[in-house]
Amino acid sequence: MKSLSPVAGKTIVIIGEPGFVSDGVKKAWAARQAVVVTSSVYMVTMRNSNETLACDAAIIDVTIPDEAMLLMNEWLETRRIPFVFAQGHRAEALSAGFVLSNRAADINAIVEALFGPGAGYYH
Repeated sequence: MKSLSPVAGKTIVIIGEPGFVSDGVKKAWAARQAVVVTSSVYMVTMRNSNETLACDAAIIDVTIPDEAMLLMNEWLETRRIPFVFAQGHRAEALSAGFVLSNRAADINAIVEALFGPGAGYYH
């Protein structure tokens, strides 16, 4: 039976500093049958030069250094891999943007941005 989840079987790389991805987040994405790969900013920027990062989409921590963010942005755009930038916690003053949490509403917003109809290849 085919899964109805739009992320079923897709590999999502989550890029951030240590502690950006909780076990609850990993379990929530796994429950949607996504393959979650976590990576540090350092590991991804080192891989960029040798093309070993294989994924269907990426979620990037908004707090990473600007230079690393620009490198990843360019690398993902060139390969037309959809990605979003997200913060790791819900701020009281959050008016826009994505939050990487285990909440269904937060996950649904990211899934829609990455794979929904009319979604661009980057955000």
